[in-house]
Amino acid sequence: MSRPPHSASRISRRAVLAGTAYALLLAGAMWLVAASCLTPERGSRLFDQGREAEALPLLEAAAGRGSVAASRRLGTLLAAGRQTPRDEARALTLFTYAAGKGDVAAMVAAGDLTRSLSHDDASAAGLYAKAVARGDVKAMARLGVMRASGAGGPMDIDAALSLLGQAAAAGDPQAATALGQTLLALSEAGDRRGGTPAEAAAWFEKAAAAGEAEALTRLAELCADGRGVPADPAKAAALRRKAAEAGHAPAAYDLGLMYLSGQGVTAYPLEAARLFERAAQAGHVPAMLQLGDMYFAGEGVFRDKTRAVALYDAAAEADDRAAGVACRVFAAGPQERRDAARAARFCAKAASAGDDASATLLGLGMVRGRLPGDPTAGAALLSQAAWAGQPQAMYAMALLHLSGQGVSGNPAEAFRWCAKAAEAGVPEAKGLLAALSEEEFPSAANLAKAVTYYREAANAGDLEAGFALGSLLSKGLAGEPDFAEARKWYEQAAAHGDARAQFNLGLMYLTGKGGPVNDAEALRWMLEAAKGGDAHARSNVATMTLTGRGTPSDPQEAFRWYRLAAGQGYAQAQAMLAGFYYEGRVVPRDFESALFWLTLASRAPGGDALLQRAARAKAVLEKRLTPDQLERVAARLTAYKPAPFDPEAEKQVLAAIKFLPPSARGPGYPTATAQAGAPPPQLTPADPKALF
Repeated sequence: MSRPPHSASRISRRAVLAGTAYALLLAGAMWLVAASCLTPERGSRLFDQGREAEALPLLEAAAGRGSVAASRRLGTLLAAGRQTPRDEARALTLFTYAAGKGDVAAMVAAGDLTRSLSHDDASAAGLYAKAVARGDVKAMARLGVMRASGAGGPMDIDAALSLLGQAAAAGDPQAATALGQTLLALSEAGDRRGGTPAEAAAWFEKAAAAGEAEALTRLAELCADGRGVPADPAKAAALRRKAAEAGHAPAAYDLGLMYLSGQGVTAYPLEAARLFERAAQAGHVPAMLQLGDMYFAGEGVFRDKTRAVALYDAAAEADDRAAGVACRVFAAGPQERRDAARAARFCAKAASAGDDASATLLGLGMVRGRLPGDPTAGAALLSQAAWAGQPQAMYAMALLHLSGQGVSGNPAEAFRWCAKAAEAGVPEAKGLLAALSEEEFPSAANLAKAVTYYREAANAGDLEAGFALGSLLSKGLAGEPDFAEARKWYEQAAAHGDARAQFNLGLMYLTGKGGPVNDAEALRWMLEAAKGGDAHARSNVATMTLTGRGTPSDPQEAFRWYRLAAGQGYAQAQAMLAGFYYEGRVVPRDFESALFWLTLASRAPGGDALLQRAARAKAVLEKRLTPDQLERVAARLTAYKPAPFDPEAEKQVLAAIKFLPPSARGPGYPTATAQAGAPPPQLTPADPKALF
């Protein structure tokens, strides 16, 4: 039975309507899917166009829905702190997610953050390796550097050269720079894989042409030194200027040094200071220290100690090695730069980082009371540094054991540490070791060693050791006397102002020991010692001047030197001065002064013939003086104290001397008296014309 025509028509319309509805539903669903995919693409496009502020909320939303592209881009903003607070931990999470989904750029970024944030080189190397497998040039460069240094796995120079070579050939300037550095290091180490410096220079040239600042700087170093390229300081300066203008702090520092020294450019401290300032602001520690020195000295800038100290503070806080430099400046530098509090802080910082020289300075400062801290703690620091092999600390331990300061006094320990310091090359230690061999542990073997130690120290420039060697050789304590060599060492020490050596050298010229007699040379060196305050030398100069040895006789000049030596308490000069006052041939006759100096000279005559005669003359002269005169002499003796060496005071003493006129003859003059208002002393036929 067939259906009616109108019934079939209705069925057909229903089918059409159902199909249309289904199509519309399907289109809506597809539109929703497309719309959901459109949001992250739009955020990524905005990011790629540089419209990061507009992209940020879209990237946040898309990353929350798992978009790989959005995750990587959002991670980039978070890692750099652009348009949003820096959050490297979240950035690493986003990069790691995107890397796990196969995003190559995210693999590299995740590797970078893993190294800097987590310090996990092995994981970073794994991420770079995955990116390398996908042909990423940046990953090749990074993994190549790691393979060259052994970071994140075993060192593999061949793999490093291969990776860096591929990346450099692909045009990566950082890879070309790293390849050049690796080749140069291998070449300097004598590894044939490094080729020649010229090959390294070629890679630096390629990277420099692309504006790579590090390559510009390395190429400048080669130009400055003439390695692999012709030496060209001017070109080196130009390359460094280009790198500095690109913001490379090491290049600005190196160029500043060139302007400071005038190498390749005209010396211009002002420009040097400007470049150091730029590098210092970028955190370059050597530039901070250099600029600090310039502010201390007022070189290229106005002198500003506050600014100099601030630069040193910043450098020392940022870097342990700079803390060691600051330690030396503030603890042992020029006096105007010393700062006990800073020295203690920075020496402690550097010492805790293993700087034994800083530990030594800190320990010495504590022991000597120049830096805050306990002397016992200072001795402990010195002990640690000495055991670590620091030569100056070894020498300090020897001194501490000699003095018993902070440690138990132990000459044997002092000798042991002194021997170690001497072996380490400390000149002063050799001198002390010789002295210990001579004085603390005297024996034939040790005295022979003392000569060796003194000679080594003297040859190293230790003047005290030179004098001691001369003394040991002249006395013949370590064998037969060697006056010729003794004279040589005395001459060296004397030429540098050692008054003892000047005196001994004068005696050797006077007596002919170690060479011919030479009165003029003897007097010359005796005069040098006399001018330095040596009373014995002054008395010898007076005697030579009086008797005309090495110079024409000059009794007045002789009197001056006797007076200075006598005032210092030198008994022989006091006896001779008494003779001048008694005879009255150079100065007015003065029995009271004669008795005064005789009394001082004869207090301890011992076996000295001159002083014994002075004692006898004193007994004779006392009988000639009145009670009043004796009382005045006694008062002068009570008030007398030996005078310390004081050139200004001695000028007044010499100016007060009243010499007789050249025409004077005989003992005394009616118009010249020794005591104001007193008649001149009268001689009787029984009085001797000379005192002795």
